[in-house]
Amino acid sequence: MEIIEPYAIAMLSIQLFAIMDPLAALPTLLDITSLLPPDESKKLVNKAALAIFILLNIFSVVGGYILLFFGISLSALKTAAGVILMATAIDTLITGHKPEKIDVGTYVIVPIATPLIVGPGTMTLLITSARLYGLLNTLIASYIAFILTYFVMIVGREVARLAGTTFLQGLGRFMSIIIASFAVEMIASGIREYVKSFG
Repeated sequence: MEIIEPYAIAMLSIQLFAIMDPLAALPTLLDITSLLPPDESKKLVNKAALAIFILLNIFSVVGGYILLFFGISLSALKTAAGVILMATAIDTLITGHKPEKIDVGTYVIVPIATPLIVGPGTMTLLITSARLYGLLNTLIASYIAFILTYFVMIVGREVARLAGTTFLQGLGRFMSIIIASFAVEMIASGIREYVKSFG
């Protein structure tokens, strides 16, 4: 039976929320929902949220098996995900929001749910955390991060109306620094593990 570790759950949920970074995805989400009636807007947000919830569960539970199936080492995944995450962080730092421009007719599952919110960094963190802290702690942390992300998506329109898009872009740039830090850690950790495998 797995032991619940409150500190590990708290730290992991913060890391997951930072990497998912729904604040930086808000401008793209609002580009779609602002042109739709409130009911349709809520349906799209709920649809994206459901996709996010399913993806979090999939990569927490079966992520390790996916790596084994494709013959990908954890160190290789960490390094590759860190590079992609760094590219996303740099783009967000420059533009103030995550990359991707989509039309209103496009479903928000792609790219809102993935790869904007549940991207390679989130996937890697879930897979590695399930090994380090156990599946139960990882799932609890992912659910906490999901609740926070869903809340941001729901109140996004009101936040944008009260604070303005400039404020959101500023938050996006700030979060990009945090994401870049996680990216450096992932790359360094992946390289260290890869080098040790030869020793």
